Formats: sequence, C-alpha cells, structure tokens
Amino acid sequence: MGLIAALLSTTGADVSAQINRMLRAASPTPGDGYGLATPDGVMLLPSPPGSSALRSGVALGHKLVKAMPGDPPQPISQHGYAMIFEGRLWGSSGPSDLSMAADLMGEDPARGIRRLIAEEDGSYAVAVAERGRVLCGRDPIGVVPLYFGVSGNILGAASNRKMLWSAGIEAEPLPPGCVAEMTLGGTRLHRIRSLIQPPVRAVSMEEAAVSLDALLSEAVEARTRGVVRASLGFSGGIDSSLLAHCLDRCGVDLDLVCVGVEGSEFEAAEEAAEGLGLPIRLESFAASEVEEDLDEVLRGVEEANPMKVAVALPLRWAARSAAGHGSRVFYSGNGSDELFGGYLRYVREHADAGDAVRDTMFRDVAEAHTVNYGRDYKVCADAGVELRIPFADAKLIEFGLSLPLSL
Repeated sequence: MGLIAALLSTTGADVSAQINRMLRAASPTPGDGYGLATPDGVMLLPSPPGSSALRSGVALGHKLVKAMPGDPPQPISQHGYAMIFEGRLWGSSGPSDLSMAADLMGEDPARGIRRLIAEEDGSYAVAVAERGRVLCGRDPIGVVPLYFGVSGNILGAASNRKMLWSAGIEAEPLPPGCVAEMTLGGTRLHRIRSLIQPPVRAVSMEEAAVSLDALLSEAVEARTRGVVRASLGFSGGIDSSLLAHCLDRCGVDLDLVCVGVEGSEFEAAEEAAEGLGLPIRLESFAASEVEEDLDEVLRGVEEANPMKVAVALPLRWAARSAAGHGSRVFYSGNGSDELFGGYLRYVREHADAGDAVRDTMFRDVAEAHTVNYGRDYKVCADAGVELRIPFADAKLIEFGLSLPLSL
C-alpha cells in the first residue's frame, strides 16, 4: 500500500521540489519508505525527501506504507521508463503484484497499461514516467483512488487531492478504466474498459444462491492471499456477516470492529458475532470525540459533503482501532446494497416504476467509486490500513447486476 505522485512540466522545468512537497502532504501515517524517479533513474529513501538529486521535468514519487510484509519499495525502472503500481491484482500468483504488473507493462508502457486495464482484475492505480510523457491508469471498478489536474505548465496525478493541492493543482478523479496521457501538448483521456450492464439471466433462487456463494467465496479468497490477520467493519447486517463467515473460512485471524457514538445499539452486532462464533470489539465515542476528529475526517474526505463526512467518521474510528490492534488490512461490506437492491429507495422505485430501477442500481454501482470507494479508501489509508472490498469484485458485480428483480 502506498501513495502515488506524478508530475510533468510542459516547459521542461524541474518538478522535483513539487514532488517532494506532494509526498510530505500525502498522509498523516508514517511511511515505511519513499521513492523518487525520473526516466533516467530511481532513488529510494528511508524518510521524506528534502532536496533531490534527481532533477527533471518528468518525475514520479511514492510513499510506501506496508500493508503486507512483501510490499516492495517503489518506483522501479525498466526498459527506459519508471513506474509505480499501487494496489492488488487478484489473479496474481507471482512473487508480487508489482512484478506481475511490470511484466504486463513490458517494453512498451503505453501498450502495456492498456493491456493491464483491459485484461486483469484487481484494485489498483498505476503511473509511468518516460521522456516527455506521463501515463496514469485505474482499474475499471475504481476502488483505489487516483486524481489528475493541471496548473499552468504543470500536469499532475496523485492518490489524493491534497497531494495535488500542495503543488498548486486543482484535482478531479480519473475515471475508472481510463488512462490519462500527459504530454507536452496537454492531457488526453483514453477509455479502455467500462462496466457494462449485463442482460437479465434466467435463474432460480437456489441456483442464484449457489452461484453467489461460489463467487463471493472466490472474491474473498483472492483478497485474503497472504493475509494472516485483518479487521472487518461489522454491523451484524447481512453483508458484513457474510464477509465475516467467508473470511473466517479462509483462515484469517479476524478482528470484528463495531463502533458508534455513545448510546448506540450494539445488540444486533453482538448477536451476529455470537452466531458466527467470532469475537467482536465494541467501541463507543463521546460527542466531544466527534468534534475532535472532525477536522481530520474532512482532510481525509477532501470534500465539504455532510453525508460523506457522516459516513467517514465512524469508518475512521473503526480503521484507527484496527490499526491500533495490529491489523494492516481492513475489509468492508461496501457495495452490496447497490448490487443487490438493499436500499429502501430501490423498493419504492420498483413499486412506482417497475424494472426501471435496474438502471438506477447499475448507475449506483458504476458511480460507487465517486460516492463511496474513494472516500473510504482514503480514510483507511490515513489510518494506516489498506481497504479491501470483496463486493467490488468484477465477476460478482456482473452476476449481481444480471439477477432478476423478482429474486
């Protein structure tokens, strides 16, 4: 786990000072290592960079926060370009996700980044620096955030907005499944892969249940590769209970975390945990702690959106608690309600407009990267834990969106 910084000057002016500022602004969590790169070389450092010996009009920076013991320092250099791969490839069986991504990129990074996005399932962002060009891309679901923007002669991309703000750049999200190509002539977006609404499949309730169990189990198993201990945000609802069961079945030493303000009802979570035979940690927070944490939540969310802040605050508490109890991976049931019609508003729309609700559900799933995933990933990253969302699995999404509304 880590954070990406990328800059290109259209005039060729040195951007190393701005890259250094971006890395210092990246997150409040101490880094396990830092890296700088230009097309001519890579510099790996144990602490945030000061002045850099790598001076160039094109540069990458990386802040490493290890979620897994084998997470490598970055950037790396190959075939005359530098690259950063931040995230996971769920089908990877090699020594690391970075090495698999680097192999896919090959000698031609422009072709390789398109191949990566078109062919591989994962949650990731990737950046490449070569002479006169920066390439940045995102997986088609969009769990791992990536932003881009321009200010005068400087084009940039980063894992969060505040990194770009530190370089004087206003940021907007890079759409999932897209590549941003930054050159001396400006920025062009290339759409490589998109979510597509699948046709409705003819399937019985029993068949759907069997397929759902297999797909969710596969999604969880892929996301537990190499994970010994982890935490799960747990409410006792269907989505978090299903994940708890699957994670336990995969052999993860699971830490269930349920948080709320003083006076919150924890009975449902306690009963569900008892039924699963898993320990649970309950934590309540006073109104004064809401006020104390509000500024940090706003910095993490990076938007003055009351709804997003209200959701992010308890997530911050849960992620911070997870990190404090030794977890570096945090699982969430986010995405299940959009995928399987779990909101009351879907029921009401179906009653009023019939099958038109299917379009609403698809739109909500396709826009989850903006509404939910980016917010939650950044809040968890600020707490020092890596967010993993099994319900954001590409195969599971395709299956869920194809189910008849009658089920």
